[in-house]
Amino acid sequence: MSRDGRPAKASAGERFGQIAIRKGFVSRQQVEEALAFQKELALQGHPHKLIGMILLERGALGTTELIEVLRDLRAPGVPGRDARPLSSRR
Repeated sequence: MSRDGRPAKASAGERFGQIAIRKGFVSRQQVEEALAFQKELALQGHPHKLIGMILLERGALGTTELIEVLRDLRAPGVPGRDARPLSSRR
């Protein structure tokens, strides 16, 4: 939480695992294991798999928590994909 009582936003450059740990959704060990698994998949020639998906598939993270971390991950001041009104889209 920030000093004004609102949820703290991600600091610049903060990564998915760091945010998930800070929010108390997962432990550092869970993130380290997911990173090791991600690396092992890459070494075996598998397509890149996101840490959030690995944590979700392992049951370490729920869908709601995944979405919350992704929202915090988005850079401050950068609107989401659907932020513009429909009338201004082309």
